[in-house]
Amino acid sequence: MPEKILKKLNSHILPQWKVCFFASVIAGLLAHLYKITSWLPNWDSLVFRYDSQNMIGLGRWFLPVVCSLSSFYDLPLLNGVLAIFFHAAGALMICRILNIQKKIPAALIGALIVTFPTVTSVMMYNYVADGYAFAFFLSVLSAYLMTKEKPKYLLSVLLIALSTGIYQAYITVTVMLVLLSLLDGLLFKGISFGDTLKKTLCIFLSGVLGMALYGVILKIILAVFSFELLEYQGINDAVSFSGINLAGSLYRVKETFTSCFFDLSEGVNIFVCLNIFILFFTLIYYIRHIISEKLYKKPGKLCLILLFGIFLILGAGALSFINAEIDYHNLMLMGYAVFYIFFIIIYERGNEKTDAHLSAKRWLVLITAFILIANQIVIANVSYHKAQMAYEKSYGVLLRIADRIEMTEGSENCEKILVIGALSGSEAYSVNLTPDITGITDGYILRADDETVGQSVLTSALNDYCGKNYSFVSGGEKREFLGREEVKAMDIWPHQGSVSVIDDTLIIKLSPEEENQ
Repeated sequence: MPEKILKKLNSHILPQWKVCFFASVIAGLLAHLYKITSWLPNWDSLVFRYDSQNMIGLGRWFLPVVCSLSSFYDLPLLNGVLAIFFHAAGALMICRILNIQKKIPAALIGALIVTFPTVTSVMMYNYVADGYAFAFFLSVLSAYLMTKEKPKYLLSVLLIALSTGIYQAYITVTVMLVLLSLLDGLLFKGISFGDTLKKTLCIFLSGVLGMALYGVILKIILAVFSFELLEYQGINDAVSFSGINLAGSLYRVKETFTSCFFDLSEGVNIFVCLNIFILFFTLIYYIRHIISEKLYKKPGKLCLILLFGIFLILGAGALSFINAEIDYHNLMLMGYAVFYIFFIIIYERGNEKTDAHLSAKRWLVLITAFILIANQIVIANVSYHKAQMAYEKSYGVLLRIADRIEMTEGSENCEKILVIGALSGSEAYSVNLTPDITGITDGYILRADDETVGQSVLTSALNDYCGKNYSFVSGGEKREFLGREEVKAMDIWPHQGSVSVIDDTLIIKLSPEEENQ
C-alpha cells in the first residue's frame, strides 16, 4: 500500500536530512519568491519565452529532454519551484557525502546552496532554471556515488555525462565535492594515505570516462542531426581541445577566484568582508588542526592534503583549462559554493580541548553562516528588483518603437525587420551588487541581435508584446543592407529618421553601424 511504502521511506530519512531539505525550501522561498511569483524576463527570456531548448550546437544535448518535463514555456512558478526543489535535493546529498550528523550544519548547508548567487543567476534564465538545477543535482549525486563507502563508479560515469549534457559548468561541482570529501577523510576521519590514493585514482578515471562518454554522445548526436558546434564561449574549441593554453588558463583561474570572493571594484561591502573572514578563518582552522593532530609527521598524508588544497582553486575553475578565453560568469560558479561548506562543517569537525572552545567555535560558525545566507537572500531580492526596473524601462521603449513603426509609411507591408545596433546601456549582461549577477542589467534588456545563437531580442519582443510577426534579417543580407547609403544616412533612435522602410524591409537603427560590427 502507498501509505506503508511512504511510512517506510520516511523511517529511512534521518532528521538532519529533513532539516537540510526544509531549510533549503524556506531559504529558497525567502530568496526567490520575488522571481517565481512575477514575470521578470531578461533578454534571453524575451527570445525563449517558448522554445524547445534544442541547444545541441552548444553541446547541451540532454537539456531539451529535461526541460520538456515542465513544458518548453518560461513558467516562473513551476520552473522556479522545481529549481528550488532540485537544489534542496542536491544540498541533502551533500550532507550525505559528508555524513553530517547535526541539524544546524545540515540546515546551514541547505540554506547556503539554494541562496548562493549562482542560483539567483539561474533563476534569471527561468526557461532553463529547472534543467540547470537538475544538472546540479546530478553532479552532486555523481560525487556521492563516487565517494560513498561502496562506490558505484559506472553509474557516476553516466550521471557525469548527463549533467554535462545539460550544462557543462556543473562538472566543477562534482570536482569540488570530491575534493571536499577526500580532504575531509584525510583530516578528520583518519582515512589512510593508501586508501585515499586508491580512491582518488578510481574517481579520476570515472571523471575521465564520464567526460569521454559525454563527448562520444555529443559527436553521435551532431552527426545524426547534422549539427555543428557554435563558437559561443569557445565551445567548438573546447570539445576539440584546440583552445588549451596553460598559462592563460592559470591566469583565468586566479582572476575568477579573486573576482568571485574579493571584488572591491565597488568599494568595501559586507559580501567581501564575509568572504575574507570565512576563507581565512577556515584556512587557519585547518592548519591548526593539522598541527594539533601532528599530521605533518605523516608526509604522505600531508602531501595529499596540500595537493588537494591547491586543486580546490584549480578545480573550481576547471573549464578554464579546456579554453583559456572562456568568460567565467556567475552562472558557471556553482562549484565555488563548496569553499563555504569547508567553513560550515567546522561546526562538527575537529577536537576542541574544552567545552568553552567548542561552544565558541559553533556559535561563530552559526552566526557567520547565518549572516552570509541572509546577505545572499538580500542580494537575490535586490537582483530581482533591478530586473523588474530594467524590464519595465525596456517595455516602455518597446511600446514607443512599436508606435513609431505604425507611423512609418509602408510598414504595414513589411514581414522582415533589420535591427541595427542596440540601445545605449543594453550591452551589460550582469550587474555588480557585489557579486556580479549574470542575467541582470541596470540598463535595457533589448540587446543587440546575436547571430551566433540566431536571436533578435527586439524582433521577439515586438512579435510577442505588440502582435507582430516579423522575421529578422541577418548574415549576408544584413551586411548588404548595412552597405547601402540610405541605411548609413538614417538617424539614430529616438530621432524621427531612425525607423524606415527599404525594399519592404523594416529598418530600425538603434546605434551607429560601426558599434554593431
